[in-house]
Amino acid sequence: MKKVIDTCVKQCMVFGLLATMGHTSVITLDKVLRSSDAHNTLSETLKYNALALESKSLADTASDPLELYGDGSRARPELDLDGYEYTIGLSKSFKLGNIQSQERNIARLSNEAGALDAQNAVVHFRNSLKNLYHQYCVDTQNYVSFKQSYNDLEKLYKKKRKAYKYQEISKTELLQIESEKESLFAKLQAMKMMKDIEKDKLLMLSKVNVSKHTQLSCRDVYAVRTSVKLGKTFRLSKEAHEKRLESTQGRMERYSHSVESVNVSAQYGKELDMDKYTVGVSLPLNFTSKRSEHEKAAAMYQHSALESTYEQNMREKKSMLKQLKSQLKSRALMTKTLSKQYKNYKNKVLPLIKKSYNLGETSVIEYLLNRQKLYSLNQEVYATKKAYYQTLFTLYTLVEKKD
Repeated sequence: MKKVIDTCVKQCMVFGLLATMGHTSVITLDKVLRSSDAHNTLSETLKYNALALESKSLADTASDPLELYGDGSRARPELDLDGYEYTIGLSKSFKLGNIQSQERNIARLSNEAGALDAQNAVVHFRNSLKNLYHQYCVDTQNYVSFKQSYNDLEKLYKKKRKAYKYQEISKTELLQIESEKESLFAKLQAMKMMKDIEKDKLLMLSKVNVSKHTQLSCRDVYAVRTSVKLGKTFRLSKEAHEKRLESTQGRMERYSHSVESVNVSAQYGKELDMDKYTVGVSLPLNFTSKRSEHEKAAAMYQHSALESTYEQNMREKKSMLKQLKSQLKSRALMTKTLSKQYKNYKNKVLPLIKKSYNLGETSVIEYLLNRQKLYSLNQEVYATKKAYYQTLFTLYTLVEKKD
């Protein structure tokens, strides 16, 4: 395992050297995330949605416009003059006290709560990019390790081909090694294709400017640990919940007014023999309707429903958090255990099997089976490591950890 890591480090050093010479560009995880933030259409969508909701709220809570009204008639009294009469006037309804500001504050809090919920989508997207970056780096390490095994077998095959030429081994033995070599080569190509797909997907989603020789650094992958610092958990959900509660509290206060509005009107009337000026004021009598009472009750029930829903969601999230923490610890320990087993098998067991095979004490089948066991252990190491990172970034998304 140490040799594999050393090989990856050497590759990274080569990439860094080439970058300074202008032949390639090395992309770090930080650059991937910064590019994503700069070009993220999801963030743009959320921003414009927030502006749209703000404008809609201002429109819904704006004061009523002035009303212009008028009418006309033809008067023909039995005596004296006849002619036209008309009336023209203006009226406007005014919300009293701070009702308008209360309504706008209620709408603002509700919109901000929705915006905080939407931020979870951004957190999920960033963590998916982090996970994709780590999956690629693990697959690259696996590819390098597997390629080394393939190269070792290819050297053995060339050696045994010469031995067969001098009739030192049977054709069956040579064909068995050749078959194993071809099988490894097919797996190696599949690995290369998988990591290339992951790389292309990552660069496309993050919208990083790429060239033909663009490489991912992989020197900044997160270390495998049994526990991680999470900081303040569920921050976005808590803030959104608090704003919703504040919004419903504002609705209860909004519908506690005995008098909500006043309507003022001014009118000029022209009759046959006189001019008339009229000013009027009207007050809605709220006590004659149960509208405000029902609105206030609805806000109270919604407040209780929000509390119950939030408590249930938090219980589920905390349960999932506990499960993911346990899973993360288990996979971290398993990664370390499997890595140790792989290293021990590669450095101690397999050399003895190879020596025994070279001395003719072990058959080619036994030797190849032991090599396959080494491959299997190697695959288990990297599969567990990939599962660890998948769990890690699922955990980060759950607790709403952005960075």
